[in-house]
Amino acid sequence: MCPGFLNTVINKKKLFSSLTTIILITVSALFSLSSCCNSTNDIKFLQTNKLVPLFTFVFDDGNETDYIVAKDIFKEEGEVACSAIVTDWINTNDHLTVSQLHELQNDGWEILSHTKTHPKLTTISENRINTELYQSKVVLEHLGLKVNNLVYPYNKYNDTTIKIAEKYYRSVRGGRKIRYVSISEQYQLVSYANKHTFNKIKDIIDNAYSEKQWLILFHHRIDARIKLVNKNGKYSPGENLSFEPSGAIGKFIKGNSTAMLFVPLSGTPLANDTVTGQLSGAVAHLDKVDYNDRETIIELIEYIHNNYPDMRFVTINEALDTAIASLRLPFQR
Repeated sequence: MCPGFLNTVINKKKLFSSLTTIILITVSALFSLSSCCNSTNDIKFLQTNKLVPLFTFVFDDGNETDYIVAKDIFKEEGEVACSAIVTDWINTNDHLTVSQLHELQNDGWEILSHTKTHPKLTTISENRINTELYQSKVVLEHLGLKVNNLVYPYNKYNDTTIKIAEKYYRSVRGGRKIRYVSISEQYQLVSYANKHTFNKIKDIIDNAYSEKQWLILFHHRIDARIKLVNKNGKYSPGENLSFEPSGAIGKFIKGNSTAMLFVPLSGTPLANDTVTGQLSGAVAHLDKVDYNDRETIIELIEYIHNNYPDMRFVTINEALDTAIASLRLPFQR
């Protein structure tokens, strides 16, 4: 046989062997990655979408301000948020009703579990942790709400809470000093409190955008605090307040002769406004606005819209879906 022919055959066999090895390695790697992704208790390999930075806003505790203030803000801005619900507080004073929860979900909001009674999970028994996490999900689902994710009360958790959460939820949001989510642990999604100055939050948003990260901010009740002078009379808890001449409207929470805490329902209260209780008839003059959560949230959303129009507002569930879709990999739950 011709030596040249033998060399050709040998070379082809070597090439075929090499290609076979490459194919086997590739299939093995893909299988391993797919198997990892199919695990319901670990997605460490998942990373945030590197092309599109993500932003999630979560309101903890199911306060009625999620509905009477935040719902309209996010709807007018064309965005969505999440509401974390303590099921024993549904239909109680100053908290969301069942119909309000359905309206929020119909508007695109994600309803999250926030346990049954809001205990510090790291201080109670394993059996009670299981009850808190399981019953909260069951109650919300029996009310006709879709629930996939949890928020730890007080942002406290440990290995036991994580182990139990894995049985019932797709992920859990906690709170740390770490600012950005890399989805390195789906049961320890990090978040950052919105109770800071707007300039501080703005810096965090800037960095999240430049690093193409997922930023989760969390908030509780939406309220405002003002300083008063020349107060006359006593305001009644829960009564509506009028602010003139600004035209703002609020709902009284509590106060004394020099300060007031209220829910800012609409408009922007300004210094020198006259604040009148619609039931009590109490009157005072607004000396100074210490803070106004409603205005800060609007300013925050518009800052992102104006400076980073490609930064996506997403729910927790949508962010997890985005990360998975970016890798074109399957994921259970």
